[in-house]
Amino acid sequence: MPHPPVVLEADRHAKRPPWLNDVTNYHNRGDIDWSSCSEMCLEQGDFYGLDDLFTEKPGVVRGLADVYSSWIRRFKVDGFRVDAARHVDRAFFRAWAPRILAAAQAAGVPGFQIFAEAWIDSAIDLADLARKRQLPNVLDFPFQDVVTSFAGGAVSARAVASLLHDDDYFLGPSGIAYTPVTFLGNHDMGRAALEIKNRSGSSGETLLRRVLLGYSLLYLLRGAPVVMFGDEVGMLGRGGDAQARQDMFPTAVPEWRAEERVGSAPIGESSSFDVVAHPVAEHLRALARLRDSHPALATGATVLRLARGKILALSRIDAQARREYLVVFNPGETPRSVVVSAATPSTSWTPLLGKDTAARSDASGRLMVDVPALSAVALRAGIHLPRRRPGTPELRVSEDPLTGLTQLTAAVPTADPVSVTFAVRRTAEGKWQRIATDDTPPYRAFVDSHALLRGRTVYIVAIVRASDGRLIPSSVKPLTIARS
Repeated sequence: MPHPPVVLEADRHAKRPPWLNDVTNYHNRGDIDWSSCSEMCLEQGDFYGLDDLFTEKPGVVRGLADVYSSWIRRFKVDGFRVDAARHVDRAFFRAWAPRILAAAQAAGVPGFQIFAEAWIDSAIDLADLARKRQLPNVLDFPFQDVVTSFAGGAVSARAVASLLHDDDYFLGPSGIAYTPVTFLGNHDMGRAALEIKNRSGSSGETLLRRVLLGYSLLYLLRGAPVVMFGDEVGMLGRGGDAQARQDMFPTAVPEWRAEERVGSAPIGESSSFDVVAHPVAEHLRALARLRDSHPALATGATVLRLARGKILALSRIDAQARREYLVVFNPGETPRSVVVSAATPSTSWTPLLGKDTAARSDASGRLMVDVPALSAVALRAGIHLPRRRPGTPELRVSEDPLTGLTQLTAAVPTADPVSVTFAVRRTAEGKWQRIATDDTPPYRAFVDSHALLRGRTVYIVAIVRASDGRLIPSSVKPLTIARS
């Protein structure tokens, strides 16, 4: 221990459970030096004075699993947000998470969620952390950065398209679609309205409309949306981890009483709990009802249709009902009429959000959509997706220039929204093992060649599932992994 710990006699048995009183269960290396810190320093240093547990020790892992599992048994909690996930050793989650999920199953808590917090704005770097540490799920900081900038008019639609394109780096062998926890603002950086204000320079009614657009993006793009308390009544705050946490009770703090709010006047001496008809809250309720009524807007596959200038358009696909939805976003300050190519031809599209008049697609699936300024539009196709037989997928293997991972790509000749499963076997006659499933074009998966055993030949296949359930495999492709 670089810094031998000192514990007062009166404190030697202060903690529960007792193993927390053993000083050898802590790293005792002092605070993280944020100006010049290695990865090991980030993992073993004290986080702003918080004693860092020696999570490399199996006894510490078991102890932490027992503590968290007891909360599940006693209180039936249905998920954990794991703070500062990059500040434990890289093997921790592989040992801890299975114990937690097993405890949840034994306690009768279905669908238990574990998502990790790592403040990383690069999707590729965040995916690398999640992959190497086997994080069950992550808070989507890249989403927050890009979507608040797009809603604020600071970046083009291509930035959102690129963000969605990078989702493929997170796909794994479970076959489950990437569904990160998404948000616009939080207690550390600042509230959603302030984040959008800082990116747009807007105020008054224009800021309110941009904030409503931000929440439309949050609820209608992929992911599991989280809204911070108080945002629904227009709290703005002033950012940072000390100025984003005003509670909702009546306050005696003069600056909080006079603090600017979006969509309403400052709260004064009143209680935020008494605000019942705020425009942000009403919009959130409408979006929640929309997702409940049309689950494809929450969990459906995403197909990018248009990302040009200020306009972003994409389809959400209800695979079970074989129904297509179209969502279009316009952060520009003028209305736009855009032509979008969808997968459902020759039908009317019922408006669900943002407009009152229906649109109609032609025989090729093209339709004209009118999008008001600073708004989102959602439409539902009037008929099922047509039954099309996709052609045989062409499987390609290459090295990803951004990460060095092996990239698998399937070119699928069809307009049908499909999913593609990539699988590997380690011998010519061995069992197939799933690598990933991608339901969003371009259809890709990434694999670490170390996991495929260097110096050996493995076999790769891509299998397309059409919207009507038919399966079409590619030819099997041998891949030799270099030793070096």
